[in-house]
Amino acid sequence: MCGVVSALLPLVPVPTRACSAVACVDHGIEVRRDFVVVVKHQGRPLQGASVKVTDYAAAVRFSGVTASDGAIHIAGLPPGDYWMDASLLGVNAAYHCFHVAEKTSWKAKRRMTYEWGNYPQATRRVVGKLIDSQFGTGESPLLNLVHRVNVPIRDAKLKLRDPLTGSVYSAVSDENGAFAIEDAKPGIYVLHVEGGTSGRDYDGTDVLLDLSPSATRDTLILERRDAGGGSCVGTSLRLLDSRTFPSR
Repeated sequence: MCGVVSALLPLVPVPTRACSAVACVDHGIEVRRDFVVVVKHQGRPLQGASVKVTDYAAAVRFSGVTASDGAIHIAGLPPGDYWMDASLLGVNAAYHCFHVAEKTSWKAKRRMTYEWGNYPQATRRVVGKLIDSQFGTGESPLLNLVHRVNVPIRDAKLKLRDPLTGSVYSAVSDENGAFAIEDAKPGIYVLHVEGGTSGRDYDGTDVLLDLSPSATRDTLILERRDAGGGSCVGTSLRLLDSRTFPSR
């Protein structure tokens, strides 16, 4: 997804596995050959964020992590079209196209600043279920599509990571796909889910959470469902509104 970059580049976060084959409007923003990338969280420098630049052949032209000041310097990038990917723990701060011109113009940027963790899902508890939404097995293809079967994803590994302190809380889903991480304190976390058994695979999934006692959500339902037609994003888990989760 191509981002629209303003002075502080307020981009909507997308998964790090977003597809770089999507169209890039007008080659994206212009950047100088030597420039600085800064990643922040809640206005403060974010250390350890991954910054990667790839060309249109998907070759990595630069890769590194931000320092204690949240910054990383990229130098000597030759003219061409590129993709910027800035992320931490599988959650994007930015994913957009840009270009370096043969002749640098006045509008070429020297510095790009991104905010990480702007849109977490608020929850009171890290408790819930992992399910695999599968087609029904009846004789009617249409009814099988509408009346799906929810199969628990058991033995999946879950890790709740604090992006600032590095603290990690772990859990494994049970035979009903249920999980619970009870001892984490309020704050911003990334929940990483991978593996498990339901008869089908899915890509490891990262969900940005705001663990807060004032949140209205108290149950996390993560559902595996095949990507829609034409989608270039792999199959992963999506967080459902627990109020709409079917009881079957």
